[in-house]
Amino acid sequence: MFLRKLSFGSLVELSEQQGLGADAVRPRVAIIGAGITGIATACHILDAGFECHIFEAGDKDVVGGIWTKVNETSSLQIHSQFYRFHDAVEWESDYPKRKEILGQVMRLWERYDLARRTTFGCKVTSTYQEEDGKWVVNDTANGYYDGLVAAIGTCGEVYSPSIPGQQSFRGQVIHSSELDVKAVKGKNVLVVGGGASAVEALEFACDNGASSVKVLARSERWFIPRHPMLNACLAGTIGDRYGILAYILGFFLRLIFYREFWDMAPPMNGKDDLYSGTPIVNSRVFELMRQGRASWVRGDILNFTRRGIRFSRRKGGAKEGSLGEERIEKGDVCILATGYRRPSLSFLPKSKASSKYQPPNWFLQVFPTENPTVCATNCTWKDGIGSVGGAHIGIYTRFLLVFLLDPRTAPSETIMKAWVDLVHILKRPYPGGALAFVTSAELFGWFLIVMLVQPALWPWIGFIWNGPGPDPNPKESQKARLGPTQVEIALEQKQ
Repeated sequence: MFLRKLSFGSLVELSEQQGLGADAVRPRVAIIGAGITGIATACHILDAGFECHIFEAGDKDVVGGIWTKVNETSSLQIHSQFYRFHDAVEWESDYPKRKEILGQVMRLWERYDLARRTTFGCKVTSTYQEEDGKWVVNDTANGYYDGLVAAIGTCGEVYSPSIPGQQSFRGQVIHSSELDVKAVKGKNVLVVGGGASAVEALEFACDNGASSVKVLARSERWFIPRHPMLNACLAGTIGDRYGILAYILGFFLRLIFYREFWDMAPPMNGKDDLYSGTPIVNSRVFELMRQGRASWVRGDILNFTRRGIRFSRRKGGAKEGSLGEERIEKGDVCILATGYRRPSLSFLPKSKASSKYQPPNWFLQVFPTENPTVCATNCTWKDGIGSVGGAHIGIYTRFLLVFLLDPRTAPSETIMKAWVDLVHILKRPYPGGALAFVTSAELFGWFLIVMLVQPALWPWIGFIWNGPGPDPNPKESQKARLGPTQVEIALEQKQ
């Protein structure tokens, strides 16, 4: 039995106080994916005194997820305090790069001995529940679980679209995940794309001796400065139904930050306001443009030519696909900053709910409205400010554990659908639904309201909100839980 004391007593004691008894089921959870979300979820489960097992399709080299695929120069787009996915994480930088991020991931991996709890090379293609409610991952040979966490993230395989005429281009075409100093030095670089990957490619090329850099973006994007206080303030706001706050904030961003690049921002009267898409957090792009080292144009790519890309330039505010000024954008190298494909959740049981209740329009965005024993943390996230990769991973995990441990707290299908309906009524109907864009303040507001309006959750509020904190000695706690025989077996298997 796990006897580590929490600030409000041990979790075992807490469950006994709620009449669950000393022999109540201690949830064992299956986690799909060994990225940051999967690893953080496993650590939070172990901190609470329960067990878990991770299923990862790749090998040990992919521990850390998307951060194992990006460039060494890749860094967080948000302040590190919004990316503190576990209490034991200790950032040294405000906007850490790949090496520091993976360093923190591996620190957790080793501290919690997660290698012992992970099956590599196991691609999950199906999950289902037995009649007694136990979950099975692929096959019963993988064991039975009380709950299921999908932690496959939002970035999967590299997305490298085929552009007409690409074979005729006499220069080099590379993906933004494979940036190379030799490829850009002294070259005229074209960057295809308009998101965070394009910004990274632009900075990389400018910093490594490119003669010129031009970004060919399909649409306007919101940029906000890399300023911790401003980022925190924006994450602490919630877009209103009528878009008034978004209009005011957008006006001041254009006036103070964009300045002469006013037309690079989404149009004032358009649907793409500040609360409809994830903004790019960067203070340097405009500076490089003012220095004449880079440029950013909007329009549609028609095809490659021998000397560059045939491009239809559009004026600021013009709709995508509308007629523009056609020209050849010359370049020696083309970087496809087209990002990654979103992984599929097709391994989950097929939903019988209507399209109105499909991701991201689930209970608290991550629980399917048909089953609260499944949690798809960060898999259903689409856009937001400060609402991915942070403390919410632990809160979602503890919600799941409480639902499993105390069935009285688990919301019914009716309640979960009613919650989704209410959010749609209160929020502006963004493309993809009211849950397609979420700020940090909104996310934590949901958590608090759900706990306060459901009396069965009141005794668990302290645990869900604060958690037990990092286990000071996870390996010793594991021995106490497993008992001598199981520990010996586990050690033999590891050897």
